[in-house]
Amino acid sequence: MSDDFKRVESHDCPMSTCAAPAGSPCRTGKGRVAIQYHTARFRLVPQLAKALRGRFVSL
Repeated sequence: MSDDFKRVESHDCPMSTCAAPAGSPCRTGKGRVAIQYHTARFRLVPQLAKALRGRFVSL
């Protein structure tokens, strides 16, 4: 199992509409747990940011 979620959750979410603290999942505008992390939060983890760059370049 991948520990990527731990790496993502080790950072506060930079989205102003979410602002989930480190250790918590991202939230929707209504305060509910989001079904996925915000892309901005993934970009805080170097390994995941690199994967995202490769994904968008190949589109």
